[in-house]
Amino acid sequence: MDREVQRLLAHADQARATMRDTLAAMPASDKAALIRTCAAGDLANLDERTALLVGLLAVVAIFDLSESRGEVSP
Repeated sequence: MDREVQRLLAHADQARATMRDTLAAMPASDKAALIRTCAAGDLANLDERTALLVGLLAVVAIFDLSESRGEVSP
């Protein structure tokens, strides 16, 4: 597996913790707006912090899917 990919996947647990904390502190209306923005593909209009959160969500989702298929291991 590519070394850079391994490095990124090694941070999956930390990413989950960061996401849980961030999402727990986010008002429901902001969560709804984030979901609408992502679903509409309007990611260019996200602020840097929110874009990072979306990126972390994507990394964790890809990791979890790949791990469940037996394609990667941390």
